Amino acid sequence: MNPHWQLVELQDCDSTFTEARRHPAWTVVCSARQGSGRGRFNRAWFADEGGLWMSCNLPLEGAHPWGMLPLVAGAALMDALAPLRIPQLRLRWPNDVMAGRGKLAGILVERPAEHLASVGIGINVFNSVLALSGRTADMPVRLADLAPRDCPALPQLRTMVTDALAHHFALFVERGSAALVQRLVPAWGAGLPVVAITDNARHCGFFAGIGEDGSPILRRADGSCTVIPGITVNALRELV
Repeated sequence: MNPHWQLVELQDCDSTFTEARRHPAWTVVCSARQGSGRGRFNRAWFADEGGLWMSCNLPLEGAHPWGMLPLVAGAALMDALAPLRIPQLRLRWPNDVMAGRGKLAGILVERPAEHLASVGIGINVFNSVLALSGRTADMPVRLADLAPRDCPALPQLRTMVTDALAHHFALFVERGSAALVQRLVPAWGAGLPVVAITDNARHCGFFAGIGEDGSPILRRADGSCTVIPGITVNALRELV
């Protein structure tokens, strides 16, 4: 594991986020099971034994736009998983890692203190996806089935992910969001029809990438593009 990180391993906890609040930057809190894991908008995140469930604390200094960190983590996960040659591996804005139509991993970022961000990462690895049937909006898939010959053990996968996260966070701090956007351009897969839902409207189009602040860009049927301010988007749903 990257020497930046200090590891806290638990067998059970309510949420790795809750445990991570007790620790400083560059701490990884990893638990075999979570009783009250959560996703975006406080949706339940089911975390049974066999998956990789962790929260990684990163330092925030100055005016770092911490709202970009889900995309930093997304880029890190794509790089960490690249050697496994997973078919149709892609990102779904803003915080999901997909394999085709199946959901492999999720990302959530919280800010427990002014100078601290906690990046929560959950990856289905060896845990039972049958147990998730009917409990999640997306079809769950797991790494053990997508890369049966190359699937790493959980400690090895944790190291792969945290090393990549440290690397991409350093690039983000050094070069800003422009370098991140360039890395993410190929990560979305083919432009898919989507609807971006805000409090006041539904914006339909084809996903065309992100702006420098991480906001989704949609391409209209006439070829024009529009940026939907990410802070206003309650959900972005794929229409295929």
